[in-house]
Amino acid sequence: MQQVAGMVRGLKNPVTAFFHLLFKTLAILVYIFGGLFNASFVNLFIVCILLLAFDFWTVKNVSGRLMVGLRWWSEVMEDGSTVWRYESHEDRQGSSMDYWVFWVGLFVPAVVWSIFAIGSVFHFSFDWLLLILTALALSGANIVGYINCKKDAGSQISAGVQSVAARTGMNAAMGSMMQSAAGKAFGFA
Repeated sequence: MQQVAGMVRGLKNPVTAFFHLLFKTLAILVYIFGGLFNASFVNLFIVCILLLAFDFWTVKNVSGRLMVGLRWWSEVMEDGSTVWRYESHEDRQGSSMDYWVFWVGLFVPAVVWSIFAIGSVFHFSFDWLLLILTALALSGANIVGYINCKKDAGSQISAGVQSVAARTGMNAAMGSMMQSAAGKAFGFA
């Protein structure tokens, strides 16, 4: 119990982290244990979809911004084309524990849903496969969006280092060495 309290103390945004994990955990638990309560497939399906939608919205609009300083969205232009926007704050929003909770909370449920998908195919349970594919689509959209945000942050750091190198008159070899070191330091290498 003290380990949990220590982890919570290490979080800069404990309420955000709680909701970051809550909806996805509840969706998985309803999927696993929902049949024990003699609930119909339709009711379980609807509850899971609602929990997955709440999770998608929470991760996309709240926890990504507050815990890791990343945000993504799409805009529809006047000509009908879609432009994806990725934003990363230069100052780190959360603690290292926030980063850990965010990224683990993003990837682990996708792995769990993937395992469920394999099991569903082997059991010929294609009605549940629809739910699982929906969960994977929503998780996958957030994963792709946040990976692109992180790449965008890496390119912003690279551009900043190149700008500093150019202003201070460093030669190209020293500038690329600094760029590589900055990328490794911030996890973008």
